[in-house]
Amino acid sequence: MQRIEIIGNLAKDAVRVEGQNGGNPFMSFTVICNEKKGDAEVKKKGDAEVKVSYEVTGALTGVLDFLKTGKQVFVAGYPSARAYMTKDDQPAAQMRINAHTIELI
Repeated sequence: MQRIEIIGNLAKDAVRVEGQNGGNPFMSFTVICNEKKGDAEVKKKGDAEVKVSYEVTGALTGVLDFLKTGKQVFVAGYPSARAYMTKDDQPAAQMRINAHTIELI
């Protein structure tokens, strides 16, 4: 089974989501990770930073109230991806993590 660990900042406050058909409620939030790449020449051109967005879901815990916009978090869990078409009929993809560990940094 694959596992992923990320550190990033919350794009907006975490929200409580009710499970479908009477399922258990869970929390959902988006984490943005910045990755620096390349050598000094690439950095001069401004192409060195790559932003990756992850949609994170996890069991409701006491940390939900503290997951606010801009907070830095560590997330560990199981990755998945979803391909879809935007409203403008453009192909897009979404990275997801079903989290088993969420920690404030």
